[in-house]
Amino acid sequence: MDTSEERDLPILTDIVELHTLGQQEPADAVTDESADADLQSAAALEALQADLVGRALNLTDELLHNAAREMEGVLFERVLDRLRAALPEIVADALHEHLEPGRNRGQSPFS
Repeated sequence: MDTSEERDLPILTDIVELHTLGQQEPADAVTDESADADLQSAAALEALQADLVGRALNLTDELLHNAAREMEGVLFERVLDRLRAALPEIVADALHEHLEPGRNRGQSPFS
């Protein structure tokens, strides 16, 4: 098997580079022009990667902030609901303790 006739298997970055450059097949010989094109395509790939990562991070940030706001709203409502349910009993127990001296003061309104 002659190494000059041997072709490397393409990898994903080769395919992306080809589509970025608008080529259909990889060049068989490496020249100065193809080396420049490889450098340009590498820079284009890095720019594309940075753009994709930036977009993904922006979406993640937005989704996490929305989820945190929703969870905060749910927790706020739960606390208010518990307070609405417990407050009348707390007030009633406090009034009875202060107005009826014979009642046990050690009882918790939450038990």
